[in-house]
Amino acid sequence: MCKWFCGVLLLVVITTNVAFSATQSGTDELDKKLELLDRISYHPSLLPIIMQNRDFLELTNDQMKRLTEWRKKNAPAMLEKMEEVAKGRIDFVERSLNPKTSEAELVREQHHLFKLQEEVLSYKLSCRQNILQTFTPKQWDALQLIMADQQ
Repeated sequence: MCKWFCGVLLLVVITTNVAFSATQSGTDELDKKLELLDRISYHPSLLPIIMQNRDFLELTNDQMKRLTEWRKKNAPAMLEKMEEVAKGRIDFVERSLNPKTSEAELVREQHHLFKLQEEVLSYKLSCRQNILQTFTPKQWDALQLIMADQQ
């Protein structure tokens, strides 16, 4: 029960502190928000990891530009969807504990959460595709080493 409560509390803290502003200039802040919300997704957010390890990966200026352009175009919408998933999960747990909530309502809500998660995955796969098109095979292998080290 304590783990469940702590998990819900963490999601509440994350979702209330993760409002993204389009005027925000720091990518470090964006990376921190992605890392916090990354726990709700099955596919990792690769860009924050890449940015933290750009020297090790030996990224060129052109590669950094391509990755940064993808981020500017897609990250705000992806974060918004991730926040929706986090809030939806909290709402789902609360509603599932309410005896007046019908099974049909819970199934509908779960399907809605699946749809939102699929939208988040679509963004992340788009990012992955951009990385695959931008990286050399050596850089992709190096990223896999970094990812393995983080687990």
